[in-house]
Amino acid sequence: GDLAEEGRTVRALVAQLCEYFFKAGWATGTGGGASVRVGGPSEGRPWRVFVAPSGLQKEDIVGDDIFEMDMEQNITVPSKTPNLRLSACTPLWFVVYRLRPKARCVIHTHSINALMATLLDATE
Repeated sequence: GDLAEEGRTVRALVAQLCEYFFKAGWATGTGGGASVRVGGPSEGRPWRVFVAPSGLQKEDIVGDDIFEMDMEQNITVPSKTPNLRLSACTPLWFVVYRLRPKARCVIHTHSINALMATLLDATE
């Protein structure tokens, strides 16, 4: 397949996932994020990791906002949107990918329910 077309498709998917997480109430505002990994040794090619940016409302992310990285955490294709940063979660996603070789996606959410659960124990 065409790698450029694959890149456009995966960038669009990551943006759609972020929008869905917002609409489902799993992520609020700029909290949370997602990454998707494609390729790898089983396909006879390097891994490609697509990472949502930090600092954007999840429902406003578009495919051109997504970064592409290699497994050494180098940005191989930057976001086309100026001044965006990688998610602070990015190093954690790479730990998951290294420890779970079959993982193809890592999602980090900040749902209202999870945030409210942190308030249940007043001694914490």
